[in-house]
Amino acid sequence: MARPGTVDRVSAAVAATGAVVVGGWFVVTGVQIEMVGAPGRGSLDRAFPFLLAAAAVAVFGLMAWRSWRAADRADAAAPPVPVPVVLPTPLPGSPTTPAPPVAARVAPDLSAEGRERLAHTVAVLERAGVLPSGVVEPDALAGGVADHGEPVTTGAVLGALGEAGPDGWDALLALLPTWAEQDPAEHAAALDRLAGPDHRVAVAGASVEVDGTAVAAVTAGHPKALDPGPLVAAARALRDRGAPRIAWLWTDQLLWLATPSVSPAELNDLLDQPVYELWEWADETRA
Repeated sequence: MARPGTVDRVSAAVAATGAVVVGGWFVVTGVQIEMVGAPGRGSLDRAFPFLLAAAAVAVFGLMAWRSWRAADRADAAAPPVPVPVVLPTPLPGSPTTPAPPVAARVAPDLSAEGRERLAHTVAVLERAGVLPSGVVEPDALAGGVADHGEPVTTGAVLGALGEAGPDGWDALLALLPTWAEQDPAEHAAALDRLAGPDHRVAVAGASVEVDGTAVAAVTAGHPKALDPGPLVAAARALRDRGAPRIAWLWTDQLLWLATPSVSPAELNDLLDQPVYELWEWADETRA
């Protein structure tokens, strides 16, 4: 690979060549004029070609000198070129150098404040009817939550809980991927489970039906993007029919659905979450 000063050194060489060529041309011209020129010419007239030659040499020489200096500065500032190291091929039967030990991955851990927020988040979700009581010990989720970093968020806790997968962890929850192949029947089944035994949510043909009444059309949309419109319409229909209200929480590539016993505003106050992870009533969302 060319050094950083290569272009400047080429420019210096071109300028030096120009000094020789142009200055030499004026000198030759001046000598020829002296040999064949008319007699009685003044001193300035006779010296003019040689003055032009000196000026050309000075100008091109200055350009060459500045380009060379710029090349020296570029070379000095450039990192050294690494020299490839060729290792000798070991002879057959010769002892081999053992491979260096592989450093073990240090598992992330939560700070004391992070563990407190984890325990607080699990307790609030249990009291609000989002998680079954006693479904998991918070310390069992510390490693998975730590992978998401701090501060501890509801999304990180629910994600770690889903990875741990204790029995019955999602009895009061439903989760839908927001960026995957979408299945309207899967969406309807999630709402149907949360709506309770007295209400039915299903997909019939190209419509989403609540208790046998079509409430939204199923549109193809983007095949990998969740369309919240039918969910919102079904949630409103369930609310109007006295079913438990459905709240949702949007996180990275997942939508969490639940029927909390408190309002989303109260739940958010208790959880003290960042503004990008807040629970909302699904039926109040503009879709």
